[in-house]
Amino acid sequence: MISGFKFAVPALLLLNFAASAYAGDTARAYMRQGLKAYNVENYDDALTHFKKASAEFPHVSAYNLGNTYYRMGDYAQATNSYHKALESDDLELQAQVYYNLGNALLEPVAVTNYAERVEVDQAVELTVEAAEMFENALRLNPNDLAAKQNYERSLLRRTELELNLGKYIFDQAESLLQEYKAKEAQGKYIEARNQFERILAEINPTHAEAKQYLPKIEERLNMLERAVETAENDLQIALQQIDDYQYVLAAQRLMDDSDERKYAFDIKPELKKKYEETIQKNQEIIQIIENLSSLNQTVI
Repeated sequence: MISGFKFAVPALLLLNFAASAYAGDTARAYMRQGLKAYNVENYDDALTHFKKASAEFPHVSAYNLGNTYYRMGDYAQATNSYHKALESDDLELQAQVYYNLGNALLEPVAVTNYAERVEVDQAVELTVEAAEMFENALRLNPNDLAAKQNYERSLLRRTELELNLGKYIFDQAESLLQEYKAKEAQGKYIEARNQFERILAEINPTHAEAKQYLPKIEERLNMLERAVETAENDLQIALQQIDDYQYVLAAQRLMDDSDERKYAFDIKPELKKKYEETIQKNQEIIQIIENLSSLNQTVI
């Protein structure tokens, strides 16, 4: 659970019973039985009674059902019930519903680790929606300190999740680069850059850690761009050296096996093909040079 969050759910409501003379005694009895079951944590019975009372008290019953589902840990059902309760015209009820709805949306994201990217994306969406619910609660009750605190903390949680998402993408890029999957890595670096820039633009323009990642990403992207440019230039130089009978120098350029050359070939497969065609065309000369090089190393 997120440290400092107030996830308390207000007590169940038996709202406006006295003023509702038309309400049947049976419905009121169901509501009270549901409240009694809820208070002793007999949530299954509470659900049964609140559902039976919903015909006479649809909005209060929906609110109480939401609280019961919340206590059972079924936050999806709690969210659905709270949305039904929001159909009420009672502003006091709406304020409490918005607060609880915000909590129900935040509970599933009250952990820090996610195994899959989709889980992080979904968590971010939930925190955004939760913040909106707390905003709505504050609009109806500006003095609700708990709603104000949870609104602020939901924003912090969103920042944390957005930052983790950026780190997740950056780490993916780093892993891909180690595997010489430079084209995919390049795309991930760009995606990570966009993520960190979004944090600075939409959430916190002074976020230090987001700022720290941007130079690292630019360094990687510039390196990959230079790798391609260098490989293209080396090919042109090698071709000129072949024309000038500088076969040893040409062979050294063509046979370079550096990481940067591997990156360039993955980013531009057509460039790799040009190298292969040039090497194949001059295979006999290159083979002689390689044999001489091996002979010299043996003599040494």
